[in-house]
Parts: sequence; structure tokens; C-alpha cells
Amino acid sequence: MIPAGHDRDFDRYRNGVVTTLQIVGAWLVPFPDRTILVAPDRTPLWTTPASMAPESAASRATARRYFERLIDTRALPTAFIDALVDYASRRAVSTMVDRQYLAVYLGRTQARYFGGFVPRDLRLQIPVEGGAGRMLQMLFTMERWVGRPVFDAILSEFVTSFADRRPTYDDFMAVASRVSGQDLSWLDEALRTSRRVDYAVDSFDSVPEGGGFRTTVTVRRLDIAKVPHQIPVVTTFADGETVREMFDGRLRQMTYEYRSPARAVTAEVDPEHVLVLDQNRSNNGMSLDQAAATTAGNRWAARWMIWLEDALLTYVALT
Repeated sequence: MIPAGHDRDFDRYRNGVVTTLQIVGAWLVPFPDRTILVAPDRTPLWTTPASMAPESAASRATARRYFERLIDTRALPTAFIDALVDYASRRAVSTMVDRQYLAVYLGRTQARYFGGFVPRDLRLQIPVEGGAGRMLQMLFTMERWVGRPVFDAILSEFVTSFADRRPTYDDFMAVASRVSGQDLSWLDEALRTSRRVDYAVDSFDSVPEGGGFRTTVTVRRLDIAKVPHQIPVVTTFADGETVREMFDGRLRQMTYEYRSPARAVTAEVDPEHVLVLDQNRSNNGMSLDQAAATTAGNRWAARWMIWLEDALLTYVALT
């Protein structure tokens, strides 16, 4: 049931439904019915192909129907169901982007001219976890913490074990800890607390000393929410050498000191972005390389100039 007026996009909506059923069926269990009826949310009548708007709308509607058909969702929080649906949809859309563009899935922010009618693809790439709510961030963090194969096994066990029962959110967390062989209750605690998960490189310096350089890196936990496990801290030097430390996420702060023949250039906590629940990624790293700052400034200035040009062109066209 595609939205009214979207007949020309039928193949795009159908692609979203079929691909989602294929991905989720191979990942968990096949959809048990021979037919499926879904009603995707409305999308703008005219969208750029790279935005994947019709495919994403159809994928989300299909994923929702899938989970509602496979498990009794009445005892599960709405936010958790929404997160499962969004997670499954993003995996399906990622596959569609791979097939169509031979590229890693990155969402796009799409500006629109003339009162929202004419689309303009900004090509502003957004990571797959971009725009995620707290519950979806928890799922992404769990996936990266335990690894995708184990995460897939967790969800598969959850779906099959509760096919004829009414599961709760606590049941899901219990399955996650049992299948992974780890105590993952800290994820739930980080999710439920009003405090944010926020780790940062608080200070970073590399100064000449005795024919070499003395480098100090201070990592801090800026909020009360704790990760009771080791978090990597990676320092990179100008000669290409790197040092990897493991910071105890329960501590308030830790300072690391190094003496090296080359100057340090960057320091970063959680460089693989495992902790998607970390709300402020901008403070996770520091750089002493001025060239990187100059390049970033030039890029943002160029983007602002393009935005101003487009805004003036739109104004002239409408006057």
C-alpha cells in the first residue's frame, strides 16, 4: 500500500520490502506468511535517488510488521520496538546502497527548494548510527561491543525463544548476557540513567625534552554514567608509531606519559567508536597537527559559501 501519488516509485517501495524480508529472514528467521501487507509512511513526492527515502519508508514498515508477527510485543517498551525496527531497516537499506552504488551505507541530508517541493542532495554523509535515539544507540553499542555475529545470535535467540510467549525488555537483556557470555547490565544502566555516557581527552601535549619529546595524555569521564570495562586510548606520533592503552571506564581520570623520538600528533579515546552511547564525540580526541585544523576550516568555509550561493539563487528565483 504505497502512499497516494507515489505510483511511479512503486519499484523503489517494493525493493525496500523485498530486501528487508531477505535480510531479516536470513539474519533471524524467515517471515512465516506467504504474503505481507505494509503501509509505508508518506515521503516527499520528489526525492533524490541517493536519499533512499521510499526504500527506507518501506523497509521500516516491513521490519515493524515482521517483529509484530514473530513476537508478542505488547509487554515491550515502545522505544525498544522502534529501535529494533530502525536497526533492521538500516541494515536492509545498507544492502540496497551496496547493490546500487557499490558504497558503504551513509545516509544523506536532503535540502529542498521552493517551499520543500524541489529536492537538492546536499551529499552530507551521515554514519549508519547517525540520528539514532538512546535505545537505538544502545543496540549499536551492544553490536559493536560483542561483535556482529554474537549480536545476531542474541537477537535470533530472543526471537525464537519467545515466539509463543510475551517477552519483556528485561528478558531481552537476560538473553543478551547469556548468549554473549558477558554481563551487559551496564548497557541498561547507562541507558536508564539521566546522566550521559561521556569520555574525553581532557588534555594533550607533546613538548621537546632531552633530545626527544615528552607526551602527556589525560583521559576523563565527564559524567556519572560508567562503563565498567576497558576503553582504548590511542596516541599517534609523527613517525607513524602508535601506543594503545586501556582506560578503566569506572575511573574519573587517568594520565599517560610517554617519551619518544617523534612528537605526538593525535590522541583519542574509543577510536573505533564502540560506545555509540557516548553523547559527545567532539571531545573524544585532540590533535596537535595544525594542518588538519586548517583543512577543516577551509572545507567549512567552502560549504558556507555554497550554501550562501544556493540561498541567493533560490531567493532570486522566487522574486
